[in-house]
Amino acid sequence: MIEFFENSDVAVVLFGFLSVFSLGLLTVSMLSLKKSLNKKLIFVCLVFVVFLIKSVLLTLSLFVSDIADFVSISLLSVFDVIILLLLFSATLRR
Repeated sequence: MIEFFENSDVAVVLFGFLSVFSLGLLTVSMLSLKKSLNKKLIFVCLVFVVFLIKSVLLTLSLFVSDIADFVSISLLSVFDVIILLLLFSATLRR
């Protein structure tokens, strides 16, 4: 992880905010999916699930050293690729 953010209050606030914000967006997208039943929203919900998992991993990596050893730039990049592929799939759906 980037050394600037390690064990700093800025990282705790930022990653905590990302977790709460992504959970809020997931909740809104799930309510929208329930209301409209649009199949594109399934992919959007999945995007927010992956983003939530990524932000929770980042937050936990600040407090749990075993997770901090597991979280790397490569792993975070895999999450980003999955997010982009899901968003791309949502745009291609009819």
